[in-house]
Amino acid sequence: MVGKGKIISGNFKLDKKDIDIIKILEEDGRISILKIAKKVKLSHETVRYRMNKLIKNGIIEKFIVRINKQKLGYNIYAVIMISLWNYTDNEWSGFLKYLIEHRNIVAVEKITGRFDIKIAFWAKDSEEMDYISHKIKTRFSGIIKDWETFIFTKMYKWKELPF
Repeated sequence: MVGKGKIISGNFKLDKKDIDIIKILEEDGRISILKIAKKVKLSHETVRYRMNKLIKNGIIEKFIVRINKQKLGYNIYAVIMISLWNYTDNEWSGFLKYLIEHRNIVAVEKITGRFDIKIAFWAKDSEEMDYISHKIKTRFSGIIKDWETFIFTKMYKWKELPF
């Protein structure tokens, strides 16, 4: 909800300066507080206070490193959409545990619509992608009803904030 320069998120209100700080950190999480202060035209004490408040209130969850996966040899980013059927709690737990612990899988999300779950993973080549997909399909064939794979070829935009 937006009103009078404030964006309300739950019980926490962000103003334009908070948003500017977050956007700067999104571009460079290692930037110094002094440089942020200069860019947003606030004192470094105020910026430090605001950042600590954003962290304390869970608006900033953590600072992460964005890695160029291609430079490490991971050339395929794929998403598999899966719909499930007739599974027990044990089968669901085993399926979820397998996905979460798989080293190549970087995201596991429950979704709505035609599919129940979305998994995203990186593979070095098409052979590794096929191997990962085949392992999941065969290991959990009893509960997988439908499956669709998407391979992403180019990213045009990525950002954390919806504003």
